Amino acid sequence: MSAAAVGRACRVERLRLFRFRNYAEETVELGPGLNVVVGRNAQGKTNLLEAVATAALTRSPRAGNAVEVIGWGEPACRVTASVLRPEGPVEIDLTLRRGDGERAVRTITVDGKARAARAVLGVCPVVLFWPDDLQLVKGGPEGRRRLLDIVLSQTDPQTADDLVRYRRTIEQRNAMLRLVRDGSGSYAAVDAYTRELVELGGRIRVARAALVRSLDPLATDALAELTDGREVLELRYVGDGLPSACVDAVEASAELAALLADRRTEEIARGVTVAGPHRDDVDVLLDSRPARSTASQGQQRSIVLACKLAEVRHVGAVAGVAPVLLLDDVLSELDAGRRLRLLAALGAGTATQALLTTSETAALDLPAGADVRRFTVHAGHVAADPASALPTAPAEEAV
Repeated sequence: MSAAAVGRACRVERLRLFRFRNYAEETVELGPGLNVVVGRNAQGKTNLLEAVATAALTRSPRAGNAVEVIGWGEPACRVTASVLRPEGPVEIDLTLRRGDGERAVRTITVDGKARAARAVLGVCPVVLFWPDDLQLVKGGPEGRRRLLDIVLSQTDPQTADDLVRYRRTIEQRNAMLRLVRDGSGSYAAVDAYTRELVELGGRIRVARAALVRSLDPLATDALAELTDGREVLELRYVGDGLPSACVDAVEASAELAALLADRRTEEIARGVTVAGPHRDDVDVLLDSRPARSTASQGQQRSIVLACKLAEVRHVGAVAGVAPVLLLDDVLSELDAGRRLRLLAALGAGTATQALLTTSETAALDLPAGADVRRFTVHAGHVAADPASALPTAPAEEAV
């Protein structure tokens, strides 16, 4: 993380929830450092972190459909985050109302003024650590693409807009391809969407490839920190027909257009767009070998943590402020030494604000000097521990 970002942290001071998941109505005053959220399973710990992410990203990173976050049987939900940035306070207010079918109608304001979603992204940058992230190495490409897109959405307004338009164009183009497949449409209509798709796709591919090039050395350094330099990590952005350098959007668009033209028969037969950013991937290599097939479970976990450390440092450097860290039960399988090294490397509780969930009742090993506030969640209610502080590890154990 840049020196500038360390001194310029962004944090959520107050979170107000209304009919969000299992929360009826709740207000939580968060501390500026490490906020440890303790509770049994299915009480609302993860939902609390999800609410912060939903306000910051304007959509839930967990829900497949936006209406899923609205309380059962309720017409709407609301999340209000009072955010303190270095230049002053900002309030993000997001409301989701049930619309027709499974649609949700979204309304967002910043300091009481209506804003488009893309204008809110980056106001409060966040980095997420979910249990699902442990599949980043061995799982399918969706998770790796999602990581890239969440980073770009918060740090690159043009790409954030391109991603929204690309998803919409893919849906429309696939619908037209299905009509052609069924004999009730003309391929000329598909061509109209193809032109927009390849233009957007070329820009997205160049932006993603540039991001991977930025994350690669950061992830390599982070893995060296976590493993004492015993292993070398490498990240590469890959996709069908992708130019080797992938630095020119016009060239990337031309390559994508040629690939789609070559695979036109397959597209019509399947009724889907068969190439583009929505099908690209990130190769993860450990000591020059595919980590997916060669890395042990412990090595995979270390790789994921290294990638997340890289994400934190990249977002902090580009955004100019340290992001809020959301750590959902990702420390439970780490020993005390690894917990300390990871939290210290993140600056959790010292240089950055972090929300950490755990079902453990014993005191966690935490970095010395961490500003800690503890909460207990039970059945959608959050109670702050009046004692507030948790014991931290001695300074010599934090390295």
